[in-house]
Amino acid sequence: MNLTAWDLAAITFYFLATAIFAYLTRRTRTFSEFSVGNRQVPGAMVFASLAATIIGPGFSVGFTSKGYTGGYAFYVLALTYGLQTVLCGLIFAPKLNRFTDCHTIGDVMEKRYGRFAHFLSGVISVGLCIGFTAVMGKTAGMLLHAVTGWSLLTSVAMITMLTAAYTFTGGVRAVIATDAMHFTWYTLIIPAMLLVAFSESPRGVEDLTSRASDLTQSGFSALTPMQMLGVAISFLFGETLIPPYTNRALAARSASASRFGFVAAGVFCVIWLPIVASLGILAHDFVPTNIAPDDTFVALGSRLLPPGIFGLLLAAVIAIVMSSQESVLNSATVSLVRDIIDVRRNLGDRAALQLSRFGVLLIAVASVWVSVYSPSIIDGLLICYSIWAPTVLLPFLIALYWDAVRPTAGVAAMLGGGVTSILWQTVWREPFGIPAILAGLSASVAGYIMGYLYDRSVDASGD
Repeated sequence: MNLTAWDLAAITFYFLATAIFAYLTRRTRTFSEFSVGNRQVPGAMVFASLAATIIGPGFSVGFTSKGYTGGYAFYVLALTYGLQTVLCGLIFAPKLNRFTDCHTIGDVMEKRYGRFAHFLSGVISVGLCIGFTAVMGKTAGMLLHAVTGWSLLTSVAMITMLTAAYTFTGGVRAVIATDAMHFTWYTLIIPAMLLVAFSESPRGVEDLTSRASDLTQSGFSALTPMQMLGVAISFLFGETLIPPYTNRALAARSASASRFGFVAAGVFCVIWLPIVASLGILAHDFVPTNIAPDDTFVALGSRLLPPGIFGLLLAAVIAIVMSSQESVLNSATVSLVRDIIDVRRNLGDRAALQLSRFGVLLIAVASVWVSVYSPSIIDGLLICYSIWAPTVLLPFLIALYWDAVRPTAGVAAMLGGGVTSILWQTVWREPFGIPAILAGLSASVAGYIMGYLYDRSVDASGD
Protein backbone atom coordinates (compact mmCIF):
# COMPACT_ATOMS: atom_id res chain seq x y z
CA MET A 1 0.00 0.00 0.00
CA ASN A 2 1.54 3.29 -1.13
CA LEU A 3 0.87 6.38 0.97
CA THR A 4 1.33 9.90 -0.37
CA ALA A 5 2.87 12.76 1.57
CA TRP A 6 -0.67 14.11 2.06
CA ASP A 7 -1.74 10.81 3.62
CA LEU A 8 1.23 10.78 6.00
CA ALA A 9 0.57 14.40 6.94
CA ALA A 10 -3.10 13.64 7.61
CA ILE A 11 -2.23 10.66 9.81
CA THR A 12 0.31 12.74 11.74
CA PHE A 13 -2.19 15.57 12.21
CA TYR A 14 -4.94 13.22 13.41
CA PHE A 15 -2.83 11.52 16.03
CA LEU A 16 -1.27 14.79 17.14
CA ALA A 17 -4.76 16.21 17.69
CA THR A 18 -5.73 13.03 19.54
CA ALA A 19 -2.65 13.24 21.75
CA ILE A 20 -3.39 16.86 22.68
CA PHE A 21 -7.02 16.04 23.43
CA ALA A 22 -5.99 13.01 25.47
CA TYR A 23 -3.54 15.07 27.50
CA LEU A 24 -6.25 17.59 28.35
CA THR A 25 -8.70 14.93 29.54
CA ARG A 26 -6.41 12.49 31.39
CA ARG A 27 -6.30 13.62 34.98
CA THR A 28 -7.12 10.65 37.21
CA ARG A 29 -6.47 10.82 40.93
CA THR A 30 -8.59 8.07 42.50
CA PHE A 31 -9.53 4.46 41.74
CA SER A 32 -13.21 5.42 41.57
CA GLU A 33 -12.44 7.99 38.89
CA PHE A 34 -10.29 5.48 36.99
CA SER A 35 -12.94 2.73 37.09
CA VAL A 36 -16.36 4.45 36.95
CA GLY A 37 -15.64 8.15 36.36
CA ASN A 38 -17.03 9.06 39.80
CA ARG A 39 -20.42 8.01 38.36
CA GLN A 40 -20.95 11.39 36.68
CA VAL A 41 -21.00 10.53 32.94
CA PRO A 42 -23.98 12.08 31.07
CA GLY A 43 -26.22 10.07 28.74
CA ALA A 44 -24.87 11.61 25.52
CA MET A 45 -21.34 10.58 26.41
CA VAL A 46 -22.52 7.09 27.40
CA PHE A 47 -24.06 6.80 23.92
CA ALA A 48 -20.98 8.07 22.08
CA SER A 49 -18.66 5.76 24.00
CA LEU A 50 -20.87 2.71 23.54
CA ALA A 51 -21.30 3.43 19.84
CA ALA A 52 -17.55 3.95 19.36
CA THR A 53 -16.82 0.63 21.07
CA ILE A 54 -19.53 -1.15 19.08
CA ILE A 55 -18.27 0.07 15.69
CA GLY A 56 -14.74 -1.04 16.41
CA PRO A 57 -13.00 -3.42 13.98
CA GLY A 58 -15.78 -6.01 13.92
CA PHE A 59 -18.63 -3.70 12.97
CA SER A 60 -16.63 -1.73 10.43
CA VAL A 61 -13.80 -3.66 8.74
CA GLY A 62 -15.37 -7.01 9.66
CA PHE A 63 -18.86 -6.26 8.37
CA THR A 64 -17.48 -4.80 5.15
CA SER A 65 -15.75 -8.13 4.53
CA LYS A 66 -18.99 -9.98 5.30
CA GLY A 67 -20.86 -7.69 2.92
CA TYR A 68 -18.26 -8.44 0.23
CA THR A 69 -18.77 -12.21 0.54
CA GLY A 70 -22.37 -12.50 1.76
CA GLY A 71 -24.27 -9.27 1.09
CA TYR A 72 -26.68 -8.38 3.86
CA ALA A 73 -26.91 -11.90 5.33
CA PHE A 74 -24.85 -11.12 8.41
CA TYR A 75 -26.60 -7.79 8.84
CA VAL A 76 -29.97 -9.55 9.07
CA LEU A 77 -28.56 -12.00 11.62
CA ALA A 78 -26.87 -9.18 13.54
CA LEU A 79 -30.10 -7.23 13.99
CA THR A 80 -30.33 -9.14 17.26
CA TYR A 81 -27.30 -7.12 18.42
CA GLY A 82 -29.18 -3.84 18.10
CA LEU A 83 -32.16 -5.49 19.79
CA GLN A 84 -30.12 -6.59 22.80
CA THR A 85 -28.55 -3.15 23.19
CA VAL A 86 -31.97 -1.49 23.21
CA LEU A 87 -33.31 -4.09 25.65
CA CYS A 88 -30.31 -3.53 27.91
CA GLY A 89 -31.13 0.17 27.94
CA LEU A 90 -34.79 -0.39 28.71
CA ILE A 91 -34.50 -3.28 31.15
CA PHE A 92 -31.06 -4.09 32.54
CA ALA A 93 -28.56 -1.19 32.40
CA PRO A 94 -30.64 1.23 34.53
CA LYS A 95 -30.75 -1.39 37.28
CA LEU A 96 -26.98 -1.17 37.62
CA ASN A 97 -27.21 2.46 38.63
CA ARG A 98 -28.47 1.44 42.08
CA PHE A 99 -25.24 -0.47 42.81
CA THR A 100 -23.49 2.69 43.94
CA ASP A 101 -20.68 0.83 45.72
CA CYS A 102 -19.86 -1.48 42.78
CA HIS A 103 -17.12 -0.97 40.20
CA THR A 104 -17.33 -4.25 38.25
CA ILE A 105 -19.58 -7.16 37.35
CA GLY A 106 -17.76 -9.16 40.02
CA ASP A 107 -18.83 -6.67 42.71
CA VAL A 108 -22.47 -7.19 41.76
CA MET A 109 -22.04 -10.97 41.63
CA GLU A 110 -20.57 -11.05 45.14
CA LYS A 111 -23.60 -9.27 46.55
CA ARG A 112 -25.83 -12.03 45.16
CA TYR A 113 -23.71 -15.20 44.99
CA GLY A 114 -20.77 -14.74 47.34
CA ARG A 115 -17.02 -14.25 47.16
CA PHE A 116 -16.11 -17.23 44.97
CA ALA A 117 -18.61 -16.12 42.33
CA HIS A 118 -16.99 -12.69 42.52
CA PHE A 119 -13.53 -14.16 41.90
CA LEU A 120 -14.77 -16.44 39.12
CA SER A 121 -16.54 -13.54 37.39
CA GLY A 122 -13.28 -11.60 37.52
CA VAL A 123 -11.27 -14.42 35.94
CA ILE A 124 -13.81 -14.80 33.13
CA SER A 125 -14.04 -11.02 32.59
CA VAL A 126 -10.28 -10.58 32.35
CA GLY A 127 -9.93 -13.58 30.02
CA LEU A 128 -12.73 -12.33 27.80
CA CYS A 129 -11.22 -8.83 27.61
CA ILE A 130 -7.85 -10.30 26.61
CA GLY A 131 -9.64 -12.09 23.76
CA PHE A 132 -11.43 -8.95 22.60
CA THR A 133 -8.21 -6.92 22.80
CA ALA A 134 -6.37 -9.56 20.76
CA VAL A 135 -8.99 -9.52 17.97
CA MET A 136 -8.94 -5.73 17.83
CA GLY A 137 -5.15 -5.55 17.93
CA LYS A 138 -4.80 -8.03 15.09
CA THR A 139 -7.16 -5.95 12.94
CA ALA A 140 -5.17 -2.75 13.41
CA GLY A 141 -1.92 -4.71 13.16
CA MET A 142 -2.92 -6.06 9.74
CA LEU A 143 -3.48 -2.50 8.56
CA LEU A 144 -0.12 -1.30 9.91
CA HIS A 145 1.54 -4.35 8.38
CA ALA A 146 0.05 -3.49 4.97
CA VAL A 147 1.21 0.13 5.23
CA THR A 148 4.73 -0.43 6.57
CA GLY A 149 5.68 -3.97 5.61
CA TRP A 150 6.64 -4.74 9.22
CA SER A 151 5.87 -8.21 10.53
CA LEU A 152 2.29 -8.77 11.70
CA LEU A 153 3.37 -9.56 15.26
CA THR A 154 5.45 -6.37 15.44
CA SER A 155 2.55 -4.35 14.08
CA VAL A 156 0.07 -5.84 16.56
CA ALA A 157 2.49 -5.25 19.43
CA MET A 158 3.07 -1.62 18.46
CA ILE A 159 -0.65 -0.82 18.21
CA THR A 160 -1.59 -2.66 21.40
CA MET A 161 1.26 -1.32 23.52
CA LEU A 162 0.64 2.22 22.25
CA THR A 163 -2.99 1.83 23.32
CA ALA A 164 -1.80 0.49 26.69
CA ALA A 165 0.43 3.53 27.18
CA TYR A 166 -2.51 5.73 26.17
CA THR A 167 -4.75 3.97 28.73
CA PHE A 168 -2.10 3.90 31.47
CA THR A 169 -2.70 7.40 32.79
CA GLY A 170 -6.40 7.77 32.01
CA GLY A 171 -9.60 6.56 33.61
CA VAL A 172 -12.96 5.63 32.23
CA ARG A 173 -14.11 9.25 31.91
CA ALA A 174 -11.06 10.08 29.79
CA VAL A 175 -11.66 6.92 27.74
CA ILE A 176 -15.23 8.00 27.09
CA ALA A 177 -14.13 11.50 26.02
CA THR A 178 -11.66 10.21 23.45
CA ASP A 179 -14.20 7.61 22.29
CA ALA A 180 -16.57 10.46 21.49
CA MET A 181 -13.90 12.26 19.47
CA HIS A 182 -13.10 9.20 17.33
CA PHE A 183 -16.78 8.35 16.97
CA THR A 184 -17.59 11.79 15.55
CA TRP A 185 -14.99 11.61 12.80
CA TYR A 186 -15.62 7.96 11.95
CA THR A 187 -19.35 8.49 11.47
CA LEU A 188 -18.65 11.33 9.08
CA ILE A 189 -16.07 9.75 6.81
CA ILE A 190 -17.57 6.24 6.40
CA PRO A 191 -21.00 7.37 5.10
CA ALA A 192 -19.15 9.83 2.86
CA MET A 193 -17.11 6.95 1.44
CA LEU A 194 -20.34 5.03 0.77
CA LEU A 195 -21.77 7.98 -1.16
CA VAL A 196 -18.60 8.23 -3.25
CA ALA A 197 -18.67 4.47 -3.98
CA PHE A 198 -22.31 4.65 -5.02
CA SER A 199 -21.81 7.69 -7.27
CA GLU A 200 -18.73 6.21 -8.99
CA SER A 201 -20.11 2.70 -9.44
CA PRO A 202 -20.58 1.85 -13.14
CA ARG A 203 -23.77 -0.04 -12.28
CA GLY A 204 -27.24 1.35 -11.90
CA VAL A 205 -29.50 0.92 -8.91
CA GLU A 206 -31.22 -2.10 -10.44
CA ASP A 207 -27.93 -3.93 -11.06
CA LEU A 208 -26.63 -3.11 -7.59
CA THR A 209 -29.87 -4.34 -6.04
CA SER A 210 -29.59 -7.57 -8.01
CA ARG A 211 -25.99 -8.07 -6.87
CA ALA A 212 -26.92 -7.39 -3.26
CA SER A 213 -29.73 -9.92 -3.52
CA ASP A 214 -27.46 -12.57 -5.08
CA LEU A 215 -24.72 -12.05 -2.49
CA THR A 216 -27.22 -12.14 0.35
CA GLN A 217 -28.75 -15.39 -0.91
CA SER A 218 -25.26 -16.83 -1.25
CA GLY A 219 -24.43 -15.72 2.29
CA PHE A 220 -27.49 -17.44 3.71
CA SER A 221 -26.88 -20.55 1.57
CA ALA A 222 -23.39 -20.92 3.07
CA LEU A 223 -24.94 -21.36 6.53
CA THR A 224 -27.09 -24.17 7.86
CA PRO A 225 -30.27 -23.21 9.75
CA MET A 226 -28.56 -24.21 13.00
CA GLN A 227 -25.53 -22.02 12.17
CA MET A 228 -27.81 -19.08 11.40
CA LEU A 229 -29.55 -19.56 14.73
CA GLY A 230 -26.18 -19.75 16.45
CA VAL A 231 -24.96 -16.50 14.86
CA ALA A 232 -28.20 -14.68 15.74
CA ILE A 233 -28.03 -15.94 19.33
CA SER A 234 -24.35 -14.97 19.52
CA PHE A 235 -25.13 -11.39 18.51
CA LEU A 236 -28.12 -11.34 20.87
CA PHE A 237 -26.28 -12.52 23.99
CA GLY A 238 -22.57 -12.48 23.18
CA GLU A 239 -21.86 -8.83 24.11
CA THR A 240 -24.75 -8.23 26.48
CA LEU A 241 -23.34 -6.22 29.38
CA ILE A 242 -19.75 -7.35 28.79
CA PRO A 243 -17.32 -5.55 31.16
CA PRO A 244 -16.82 -2.35 29.08
CA TYR A 245 -20.59 -1.89 28.66
CA THR A 246 -21.33 -2.66 32.31
CA ASN A 247 -18.73 -0.05 33.26
CA ARG A 248 -20.59 2.52 31.16
CA ALA A 249 -23.81 1.73 33.01
CA LEU A 250 -22.07 1.98 36.38
CA ALA A 251 -20.43 5.26 35.35
CA ALA A 252 -23.67 6.92 34.17
CA ARG A 253 -24.81 9.79 36.36
CA SER A 254 -28.37 8.44 36.56
CA ALA A 255 -30.61 5.58 35.49
CA SER A 256 -32.12 7.79 32.78
CA ALA A 257 -28.64 8.64 31.41
CA SER A 258 -27.81 4.93 31.25
CA ARG A 259 -31.13 4.15 29.57
CA PHE A 260 -30.68 6.85 26.93
CA GLY A 261 -27.10 5.84 26.16
CA PHE A 262 -27.90 2.18 25.58
CA VAL A 263 -31.12 2.68 23.63
CA ALA A 264 -29.52 5.29 21.35
CA ALA A 265 -26.51 3.02 20.75
CA GLY A 266 -28.82 0.13 19.81
CA VAL A 267 -30.73 2.25 17.30
CA PHE A 268 -27.46 3.57 15.89
CA CYS A 269 -26.20 0.00 15.41
CA VAL A 270 -29.23 -0.89 13.27
CA ILE A 271 -28.50 2.11 11.03
CA TRP A 272 -24.73 1.69 10.94
CA LEU A 273 -24.37 -1.98 9.98
CA PRO A 274 -26.08 -1.76 6.54
CA ILE A 275 -23.80 1.17 5.71
CA VAL A 276 -20.61 -0.85 6.18
CA ALA A 277 -22.16 -3.98 4.62
CA SER A 278 -23.08 -1.88 1.56
CA LEU A 279 -19.44 -0.86 1.23
CA GLY A 280 -18.59 -4.53 0.83
CA ILE A 281 -21.24 -5.01 -1.85
CA LEU A 282 -20.07 -1.97 -3.81
CA ALA A 283 -16.41 -3.00 -3.43
CA HIS A 284 -16.82 -5.60 -6.21
CA ASP A 285 -16.65 -2.72 -8.70
CA PHE A 286 -13.42 -1.29 -7.35
CA VAL A 287 -11.11 -3.89 -5.73
CA PRO A 288 -9.28 -6.91 -7.21
CA THR A 289 -11.23 -10.16 -7.26
CA ASN A 290 -8.48 -12.04 -5.41
CA ILE A 291 -8.46 -9.70 -2.42
CA ALA A 292 -8.74 -11.15 1.08
CA PRO A 293 -12.20 -10.20 2.45
CA ASP A 294 -10.74 -8.57 5.58
CA ASP A 295 -8.69 -6.24 3.32
CA THR A 296 -11.74 -5.00 1.41
CA PHE A 297 -12.44 -1.98 3.60
CA VAL A 298 -8.99 -0.41 3.31
CA ALA A 299 -8.56 -1.34 -0.35
CA LEU A 300 -11.85 0.36 -1.18
CA GLY A 301 -10.84 3.49 0.71
CA SER A 302 -7.52 3.58 -1.16
CA ARG A 303 -9.36 3.37 -4.47
CA LEU A 304 -12.07 5.95 -3.75
CA LEU A 305 -10.65 8.62 -1.46
CA PRO A 306 -8.23 11.35 -2.52
CA PRO A 307 -4.76 11.65 -0.92
CA GLY A 308 -4.99 13.12 2.54
CA ILE A 309 -8.58 12.04 3.06
CA PHE A 310 -7.46 8.42 2.68
CA GLY A 311 -4.80 9.11 5.30
CA LEU A 312 -7.50 10.39 7.63
CA LEU A 313 -9.48 7.18 6.99
CA LEU A 314 -6.47 5.05 7.95
CA ALA A 315 -5.94 7.15 11.06
CA ALA A 316 -9.63 6.84 11.94
CA VAL A 317 -9.58 3.05 11.49
CA ILE A 318 -6.55 2.66 13.73
CA ALA A 319 -7.96 5.19 16.20
CA ILE A 320 -11.35 3.48 16.44
CA VAL A 321 -9.60 0.15 17.06
CA MET A 322 -7.44 1.77 19.70
CA SER A 323 -10.53 3.38 21.20
CA SER A 324 -12.25 0.01 21.50
CA GLN A 325 -9.06 -1.54 22.85
CA GLU A 326 -8.75 1.24 25.39
CA SER A 327 -12.27 0.65 26.69
CA VAL A 328 -11.65 -3.08 27.02
CA LEU A 329 -8.21 -2.63 28.61
CA ASN A 330 -9.64 -0.21 31.16
CA SER A 331 -12.40 -2.66 32.09
CA ALA A 332 -10.00 -5.60 32.19
CA THR A 333 -7.50 -3.98 34.53
CA VAL A 334 -10.25 -2.71 36.86
CA SER A 335 -11.61 -6.26 37.01
CA LEU A 336 -8.11 -7.67 37.55
CA VAL A 337 -7.52 -5.43 40.55
CA ARG A 338 -11.01 -5.33 42.00
CA ASP A 339 -12.15 -8.92 41.40
CA ILE A 340 -8.94 -10.97 41.53
CA ILE A 341 -6.13 -9.17 43.36
CA ASP A 342 -8.29 -7.20 45.80
CA VAL A 343 -11.07 -9.74 46.26
CA ARG A 344 -10.69 -9.39 50.06
CA ARG A 345 -10.75 -5.56 49.87
CA ASN A 346 -7.36 -5.09 51.56
CA LEU A 347 -5.96 -2.58 49.09
CA GLY A 348 -6.13 1.15 49.68
CA ASP A 349 -7.29 3.56 46.98
CA ARG A 350 -3.80 4.65 45.95
CA ALA A 351 -2.48 1.09 45.72
CA ALA A 352 -5.53 0.02 43.69
CA LEU A 353 -5.03 2.92 41.28
CA GLN A 354 -1.34 2.12 40.74
CA LEU A 355 -2.02 -1.59 40.26
CA SER A 356 -4.75 -0.78 37.74
CA ARG A 357 -2.32 1.25 35.69
CA PHE A 358 0.34 -1.45 35.61
CA GLY A 359 -2.31 -4.10 35.05
CA VAL A 360 -3.03 -2.40 31.70
CA LEU A 361 0.48 -3.27 30.53
CA LEU A 362 0.24 -6.87 31.73
CA ILE A 363 -3.07 -7.48 29.96
CA ALA A 364 -1.81 -5.79 26.78
CA VAL A 365 1.20 -8.14 26.63
CA ALA A 366 -1.07 -11.16 27.12
CA SER A 367 -3.40 -9.99 24.32
CA VAL A 368 -0.49 -9.58 21.88
CA TRP A 369 0.43 -13.23 22.49
CA VAL A 370 -3.20 -14.37 22.06
CA SER A 371 -3.55 -12.36 18.81
CA VAL A 372 -1.20 -14.82 17.09
CA TYR A 373 -3.96 -17.44 17.35
CA SER A 374 -6.88 -15.14 16.52
CA PRO A 375 -8.92 -16.02 13.39
CA SER A 376 -10.74 -13.47 11.21
CA ILE A 377 -12.37 -10.48 12.88
CA ILE A 378 -15.98 -11.67 13.05
CA ASP A 379 -15.01 -15.29 13.78
CA GLY A 380 -12.80 -14.12 16.63
CA LEU A 381 -15.64 -12.07 18.11
CA LEU A 382 -18.03 -15.04 17.82
CA ILE A 383 -15.59 -17.18 19.82
CA CYS A 384 -15.54 -14.56 22.57
CA TYR A 385 -19.35 -14.41 22.50
CA SER A 386 -19.54 -18.19 22.90
CA ILE A 387 -17.63 -17.90 26.19
CA TRP A 388 -19.32 -14.85 27.72
CA ALA A 389 -22.98 -15.74 27.25
CA PRO A 390 -22.82 -19.27 28.76
CA THR A 391 -20.80 -18.18 31.80
CA VAL A 392 -21.50 -14.87 33.52
CA LEU A 393 -24.49 -13.51 31.60
CA LEU A 394 -27.35 -15.68 32.91
CA PRO A 395 -26.58 -15.41 36.65
CA PHE A 396 -25.68 -11.74 36.23
CA LEU A 397 -29.03 -10.82 34.65
CA ILE A 398 -30.91 -12.82 37.28
CA ALA A 399 -28.94 -11.04 40.01
CA LEU A 400 -30.13 -7.65 38.74
CA TYR A 401 -33.78 -8.55 39.28
CA TRP A 402 -33.94 -11.16 42.00
CA ASP A 403 -32.53 -10.73 45.47
CA ALA A 404 -33.38 -14.24 46.70
CA VAL A 405 -30.77 -16.06 44.59
CA ARG A 406 -28.68 -19.01 45.80
CA PRO A 407 -24.85 -18.94 45.80
CA THR A 408 -24.39 -22.42 44.32
CA ALA A 409 -26.72 -21.57 41.44
CA GLY A 410 -24.51 -18.77 40.14
CA VAL A 411 -21.28 -20.72 40.42
CA ALA A 412 -22.80 -23.86 38.84
CA ALA A 413 -24.16 -21.82 35.92
CA MET A 414 -20.77 -20.22 35.22
CA LEU A 415 -18.74 -23.41 35.50
CA GLY A 416 -21.22 -25.65 33.69
CA GLY A 417 -21.84 -23.23 30.84
CA GLY A 418 -18.18 -22.31 30.37
CA VAL A 419 -16.78 -25.84 30.45
CA THR A 420 -19.49 -27.11 28.11
CA SER A 421 -18.96 -24.30 25.58
CA ILE A 422 -15.18 -24.75 25.52
CA LEU A 423 -15.33 -28.54 25.18
CA TRP A 424 -18.12 -28.31 22.61
CA GLN A 425 -16.03 -26.28 20.19
CA THR A 426 -12.48 -27.50 20.93
CA VAL A 427 -12.83 -31.22 21.71
CA TRP A 428 -16.19 -32.30 20.29
CA ARG A 429 -16.10 -29.86 17.33
CA GLU A 430 -19.76 -28.83 17.57
CA PRO A 431 -21.47 -32.21 17.05
CA PHE A 432 -24.72 -32.31 15.04
CA GLY A 433 -23.90 -28.78 13.85
CA ILE A 434 -25.11 -27.28 17.13
CA PRO A 435 -23.14 -24.06 17.87
CA ALA A 436 -21.14 -23.95 21.09
CA ILE A 437 -23.05 -20.94 22.39
CA LEU A 438 -26.34 -22.87 22.33
CA ALA A 439 -24.84 -25.88 24.08
CA GLY A 440 -23.17 -23.63 26.64
CA LEU A 441 -26.31 -21.61 27.34
CA SER A 442 -28.31 -24.83 27.83
CA ALA A 443 -25.70 -26.10 30.29
CA SER A 444 -25.70 -22.75 32.10
CA VAL A 445 -29.48 -22.87 32.56
CA ALA A 446 -29.30 -26.49 33.76
CA GLY A 447 -26.45 -25.64 36.13
CA TYR A 448 -28.35 -22.71 37.59
CA ILE A 449 -31.48 -24.78 38.21
CA MET A 450 -29.54 -27.66 39.80
CA GLY A 451 -27.52 -25.31 41.98
CA TYR A 452 -30.64 -23.51 43.11
CA LEU A 453 -32.42 -26.76 43.98
CA TYR A 454 -29.34 -28.05 45.81
CA ASP A 455 -29.09 -24.96 48.02
CA ARG A 456 -32.82 -25.12 48.75
CA SER A 457 -32.55 -28.76 49.79
CA VAL A 458 -29.61 -27.93 52.07
CA ASP A 459 -31.58 -25.10 53.65
CA ALA A 460 -34.62 -27.35 54.11
CA SER A 461 -32.56 -30.08 55.77
CA GLY A 462 -31.01 -27.50 58.07
CA ASP A 463 -34.46 -26.40 59.18
